[in-house]
Amino acid sequence: MQIFISHSSQNAEDAARICGILEQNETKCFIAPRDIRSGHPYAEELIDGIDHSAAVILLMSEDANRSPHVLREVERAVSKSIPILVYKLEEVELSKSMEYFLMTHQWVSAQSDENYVSVLRFVDDLKHNPANKNIGQAACPATQRASDEDTAIPQPLKKKPFLPIFIALATVCAVIGIFFVFKNNMCYLSTPAVSLGDTVTFGSYNGEPIEWRVLKLSEDNRQAVLISAQVLTMKAYDAAEGGKYNWYDATDYWSRESAADTDLSLQVLVRGNNIWSSSNIRTWLNCADEVVNYADQPPHAAAMAERKNGYQNEAGFLHGFTAKELSAIVETENITKSNPLFDADTVTTTDRVYLLSIDELRWFDDAKISKFALPAETAVEQDESCWYLLDYNDFHIKECSWWLREPVEGTSSKCYLVGNGYTDELLRQENVGLEGFGIRPAMTVDLRKADFH
Repeated sequence: MQIFISHSSQNAEDAARICGILEQNETKCFIAPRDIRSGHPYAEELIDGIDHSAAVILLMSEDANRSPHVLREVERAVSKSIPILVYKLEEVELSKSMEYFLMTHQWVSAQSDENYVSVLRFVDDLKHNPANKNIGQAACPATQRASDEDTAIPQPLKKKPFLPIFIALATVCAVIGIFFVFKNNMCYLSTPAVSLGDTVTFGSYNGEPIEWRVLKLSEDNRQAVLISAQVLTMKAYDAAEGGKYNWYDATDYWSRESAADTDLSLQVLVRGNNIWSSSNIRTWLNCADEVVNYADQPPHAAAMAERKNGYQNEAGFLHGFTAKELSAIVETENITKSNPLFDADTVTTTDRVYLLSIDELRWFDDAKISKFALPAETAVEQDESCWYLLDYNDFHIKECSWWLREPVEGTSSKCYLVGNGYTDELLRQENVGLEGFGIRPAMTVDLRKADFH
């Protein structure tokens, strides 16, 4: 028998702990990413894991409640009539979609489940009653009351002090009602009061606090999309996959017209890959570790156009964020256009930090924020390419061009950027291995958890 453990990546430690307890008790578990086979499509592996499981244990938290991946796992389990035990890690106000699927399922609170007794009892019931499809279903309150009354031992009739009891119950209900109204109001009162276009300070990079602009607010004002107020660093979007820019297999592709202009596979080797999902910059932005592990060609300086601004030894962008700040960042599902080498027109990723797409630039207009950006002083000091200083010294342009995550149509090595205002054109196109352009991160944060300064 196998148990599928559904969880947000933010609750990976809790999921691993429950997995360990079950497997110590000889119950096999399927848990991502541990049980995703290398080289197999991630989504298909998850579907197979659910379909071959006797039950799902769902670790419910705010992060899980918001996760589109967790919702799809729950939906799959319900469609296959697979029992679900909801293991509540914290108090959560369910999304409408999650509430729809979980309204009849059994809930257990982690705070009251010492030593995972309820989880082990749930699994034990499955082992002894594998054909019972009602395991994991919450008992109907009306049915439960009827059952209790049928089995109750008759007691001698006696007069009951009805009025005092009624008054006492009414008082208790009123107090409880006031408490929950107060609690809900406090939830909103504790939400930082921010408006579109506001500047807030959150996290740090290069030892300096990061200033962000509020670019977009959710309808309930509980989440905000932030974008850095300045260009924070100059980096290539992706390194030349062959390890040396415009060179491969002892052949020079620096000439104005070369095979790399038309051969899309060669473009990736000598100028970098413009697919957001596997780009060096996405890996770096989403890493909180001191050492970043790159899946393909690391961003060495030798793989950049000017052999400068390598960042393979730099800690991940999120390394300067506190645990509390990291917990406030919401995982965002992004749909990005792909290139002709990819099997589909778009690629879907889940990101804590991301670059904007062309369509998302309209948020600047809604927030009445300029799309042009100045670089931070540390970004200019860190830049070895000096491309920004050339424009500044020669043309007195203070703004810096910055990367978008969107590939240029019909290419495998170019992405769009927001320009610096030198021409009337807002956007420009460059090969992703060029290292002198800016990085302006964006992220979605939970305003109830974010501690802005």
